[in-house]
Amino acid sequence: MYSGKMTTATRIAAAVLAGALGFSLAGGCGSGDKNSDDDSDGPVEQTGSACDVVDDCFPDVDPDLLAGEAQCLDRVRGGYCTHLCETDADCCAAEGECETDLAQVCAPFESTGLRMCFLSCERDDLVAPDGSPDVSDQEHCQRGANSDFICRSSGGGSNNQKICVPGDCGVGADCARDADCDADLSCVLDFQGGYCGAKDCENDALCPDNSHCVEVGDGSTYCLRTCEAESDCTFCRGSDVGATCVDRKTFAGQVDVRVCEPSR
Repeated sequence: MYSGKMTTATRIAAAVLAGALGFSLAGGCGSGDKNSDDDSDGPVEQTGSACDVVDDCFPDVDPDLLAGEAQCLDRVRGGYCTHLCETDADCCAAEGECETDLAQVCAPFESTGLRMCFLSCERDDLVAPDGSPDVSDQEHCQRGANSDFICRSSGGGSNNQKICVPGDCGVGADCARDADCDADLSCVLDFQGGYCGAKDCENDALCPDNSHCVEVGDGSTYCLRTCEAESDCTFCRGSDVGATCVDRKTFAGQVDVRVCEPSR
């Protein structure tokens, strides 16, 4: 009998289809976008939703039913809705708390001294759109949870876990204006969806960290994000303005590199 709850594989596959059709499955879980008027895919779970204050979190759940006190974690970009816990079983314990089967873990976070629920990217919890475990931890976070999320250690000592949380977008993020990018980057509008980086570079030394100066198309040069896999290029970009990991030569140096290049 259908339970009304989507499996992780089904949810991720649906999110990929939704991206191809130009809409989001974010629903009412809150916005995980790096900008309030941004079109990047939002979170699919209440845990991990963006927040300014704790009242933004778990709006449809009786707070007395949560296994621990709700928290708006402000140590990550945009805030992160979560709640205190003692074990993994405390996460998703309340009725209506979880909307998918994305695994969650109860983990310490940095030096807070508190254990909280996070979306998991532990090896055993990774699921690809086709339902197989053959997927990287970064792709799992970006395609399953939020396109702006990365997989990182929770910190907090020997009990740390690998968790999906917002990352610092940096080079390669989509944008509409300079203010959408980190302070040392410009919004290059030569690419679909915009591209946080720089134009008219002469060598890698003039580019931000994690980027290379490459020549694209008509001879124009840009600082583009370094990549090893496609999931490096979907980070902080909406599903309708993705970028592709391609082989290019650095401008001036002519060294082979791989960079995230969106459509023009």
